[in-house]
Amino acid sequence: MADVLNFKCPCCGAALNFSGKTGEMTCDYCGASFTMEQAKAAQEAEAKDAASSDMTWTTSEQLMIRDEDGQLKGYKCPSCAAEMVADENTAATECPYCGNKAIIPQAFDGIYKPDLVIPFAVEKKEAKEKLKEFTKGKKLLPKSFTEGNRIEAITGMYVPFWLYSCHASGDMAFDAVKTKTWSDSNFNYEKRDYYNVSRSGGMDFERIPVDAATQMDDATMDSLEPFDYSKAVPFDPAYFSGYLSNKYDVTEKDSQPKANDRVTSTFKEKMKSTVKGYSEVTEKSESVQLSKAKAEYAMLPVWMMTTRYENASYTFGINGQTGKMVGSLPIDKGLSMKYFAIGSIIGFLVLQILCYFMGFSPIVELVALLLALLIGYLYLSHLKGTMNTIAVQTSASEYYVEGSFKTSRSDDTFMYTKTNKTAKPKSS
Repeated sequence: MADVLNFKCPCCGAALNFSGKTGEMTCDYCGASFTMEQAKAAQEAEAKDAASSDMTWTTSEQLMIRDEDGQLKGYKCPSCAAEMVADENTAATECPYCGNKAIIPQAFDGIYKPDLVIPFAVEKKEAKEKLKEFTKGKKLLPKSFTEGNRIEAITGMYVPFWLYSCHASGDMAFDAVKTKTWSDSNFNYEKRDYYNVSRSGGMDFERIPVDAATQMDDATMDSLEPFDYSKAVPFDPAYFSGYLSNKYDVTEKDSQPKANDRVTSTFKEKMKSTVKGYSEVTEKSESVQLSKAKAEYAMLPVWMMTTRYENASYTFGINGQTGKMVGSLPIDKGLSMKYFAIGSIIGFLVLQILCYFMGFSPIVELVALLLALLIGYLYLSHLKGTMNTIAVQTSASEYYVEGSFKTSRSDDTFMYTKTNKTAKPKSS
């Protein structure tokens, strides 16, 4: 017996039935009708939407680094469990991750040899100056914080990263609408043409970084990007002299989801940018596959310091190659109220000048007061925004290989039309 195809209505999802009278597929539920070609196109689009992504990576075999005794000197933090390797001339007095001052000297069974290293280009003196500069001009910063700031505790760290490179290809489906409006003497009309839009294509990415240390705050590391990989060199122990090196404890496999998310996000952005000429575009599905996918293990330079203030931790990071500074600072509640009041008062005085020309009334004064409070709130929000420059990265656009994006298929299939009319309000 031949297979029976059950077509679903693209509009509401109910079953479609063939009408011999009209020669079209008709939905008994919502009344929409489609040609056989449109119904088949919708069915094929639904099948494509069900395709799954395939995102797997390959890594090279890793070798261990050990001294002549088969071990390496280092430190372990009993507070956050960070394990940091150091040479015999590098002493550490506190944990750069959590600020704990009771780190314990320890011997480790070596660390994995990185595929590449980016050496420090920013010296400790320059890093300290950048940290001092970061706190200047911060109107909401408590004075006691800067007075007790332990800026000498800043530590140079080689942080472990996985770097992901690949060619990403796949498909995306969208629901799209073209809208046309017009009116006559009695009614306003809106015609909405619905389309099923699909795109296929591919693009290349090079060395998307994902930090491989549990103790390292992901948002802080994201905010320090980008690094210049053209300055990367093969591993040499000499580069690690005078710095701590964090042992990685996040495997390449466990780091893959974040790399996949960043690849998918940028792939979707690029694909959606090709859908033009519509008043509305809604993403429906995507399917992404990777080829030439590889992961490299790298050690990247970061100046780190974590300090505690009023039972909360604040982390500061400096890109040891570019000098980019990121961090979070505490906010004084009293100063927040002060600058909220200043912003509101100044806004109210400016609005009073406008009210002088518009004429005073209770309603105008109330509106002026509400607008002044809004100005104060916006001013305070701006000041708070300068206190924290740490943010999670969800895109891989900085690692997209320029010019590599190519579309292999572009289909825009008209599905159905809906026209709505609304009566114009009658003039009295």
